[in-house]
Amino acid sequence: MSNFYRSNLDEGNEISMATSPFFTDRVFESREELMQWVQNTTFSLGYIIVTRRSKAKENGVVSYVTLICDCGGEYKFKELSKKVICDQHNHPPAQHMEGHAYARQLKENKKKLLVDLTSKNVTSRDILLTLKEQDENNVSTLKTIYNFSVNNISNELENLFFIHPRSLDIWCALLYVLIVDVTYKTNKYDLPFVQIVGVTSTNKTFSIAFAFTINEKEENYNWALTYLKLTLEECMYPCVIVTDRELVLMNACQQVFPDATRLLCRWHITENIKKHYRQSIKLQHEWDFFRAMWTVLVESPTWIFEYLGVLKYLDLMWLSKYKEMFVSVWIDRHLNFREQTTNRVESQHAKLKKYLCAKNSSIDKFVGCINQIVKSQLTSIYESFEKSRIVLKQGHNLLCFRLLRELNKEPTRHSSYMPESCDTHPLIKEILDMFHPYITHIQDVRGDGNCGFRAIYVCLGYGEDQWLYVGHQLLDELLSSYDIYARVFTDGIDELRNSLYFSQSSAPAEHWMVMPMTGVLIANKFVVIFNYLTKRGDITFFPLWRGPEHFQYHHAISIAHVYDNHNVMVQLEGDYPMPTISAYWIHHKAPSTAG
Repeated sequence: MSNFYRSNLDEGNEISMATSPFFTDRVFESREELMQWVQNTTFSLGYIIVTRRSKAKENGVVSYVTLICDCGGEYKFKELSKKVICDQHNHPPAQHMEGHAYARQLKENKKKLLVDLTSKNVTSRDILLTLKEQDENNVSTLKTIYNFSVNNISNELENLFFIHPRSLDIWCALLYVLIVDVTYKTNKYDLPFVQIVGVTSTNKTFSIAFAFTINEKEENYNWALTYLKLTLEECMYPCVIVTDRELVLMNACQQVFPDATRLLCRWHITENIKKHYRQSIKLQHEWDFFRAMWTVLVESPTWIFEYLGVLKYLDLMWLSKYKEMFVSVWIDRHLNFREQTTNRVESQHAKLKKYLCAKNSSIDKFVGCINQIVKSQLTSIYESFEKSRIVLKQGHNLLCFRLLRELNKEPTRHSSYMPESCDTHPLIKEILDMFHPYITHIQDVRGDGNCGFRAIYVCLGYGEDQWLYVGHQLLDELLSSYDIYARVFTDGIDELRNSLYFSQSSAPAEHWMVMPMTGVLIANKFVVIFNYLTKRGDITFFPLWRGPEHFQYHHAISIAHVYDNHNVMVQLEGDYPMPTISAYWIHHKAPSTAG
């Protein structure tokens, strides 16, 4: 209620038409002129007037018009609500007209200006700035500009954003990571189709939102992401966004979600490298070695120095500009649930196209297919949620973990290190009795599937956390003499190579140490005598093509395979019995190694 009305009501006076701000004896030439006068009058008082109803005569001439405040209307009662309400104008005048949709509407001359600026590729922010510079009373917002998405010249829809309500419910609960990509050739309108997906806490993909855009410009992506942002509360924005290297999309993500960490898709990066430089590296084993070293570079702070032309390309196109967006040493500073590629949204592209079955589908076909996709996602997600409540992973409570908890108890403090007696060590029972008198130390390592590599690095005198170095060195050994090793191992070399192509913790079974082939690589690469102890049989590995002259001193290392799924470091001293010599050494040793 305006101050004018409030003062009169407080004094108990009736408001007469003669004292009302809306009283006038002016005769208006048209209805439009009347409406303009009403709007100007109410605007100055802090209110917006709209047409509630109008009535026309039989000849089509409007006989009268009823106007009302844009916040007015009959009170609609809800069940169990009180029915005593104030019948007076019950809201203060507006302080900021930006909050009223009617006041934000663009006039015809402004619409023409907007169309003209849009055709010249002026961004929405600059268009809004121009409108406000021309009219200081303009209260349009950026949303007003975005909403003006229909081409007034051709009357064609240019941008369309939609989101499934069930997807929104899931996203509001699981919105940490956002994965965005664009696909093509999906509809008869030949419009780019933006697909946005997320990931659940049970590692399931779910669709979040979809958009058609007339162009692949920053303004169009900005428009789609802004509408996505409008579906959330301000405190609920995503923290990590994964895209490929589409610069306009990356810039739009930066503008709409400035506080989110942006990551680049590793898969797209690798494919681009392959496209540009695969022909430069002719030999397959050299290409495999390069790929392995590139993986090391991406997933650790290690650098490579071969193939300077390729390295220059990597540095210029990817590392100098974008390393913080896809290299683990940087991106792992932000919780991203290992979402380093846009593969999830790429797979949803493929699923959508499979449902569409055509390249020129209409919007109604899209909506139906998206509904089916979301329903299928919900079924899979609910199944994974339920399974996660009742199923434990095999590695959650392994015996080795229970033993580690015992071993990790703080030992009695002394002035110098004293190893515990091996006679009482819980792992001693997993080693053949004939070695017990010669065991002076057993050191357990983390049981994450990389325990074999960890134990080897401990044997070499280093900390187990640098286990990745062992894997890379063994892969280097294999690839550098691949043709020779192919003759030694014959069957299984592919399995061996695959086991070494891994650089993450919690390794699956296919990336565990493959014995006895890995034992040959260990002896050759590190020039050691390697003892591998198991209850089923023990093996000693000598280097295949390095004789005694290559040994500065006798250096033997040993690890034991315990509980059928774990490896630990074992220190043997004295005249311990030598395990059976590896058949690989007997059949493939070089003449110089016989001594």
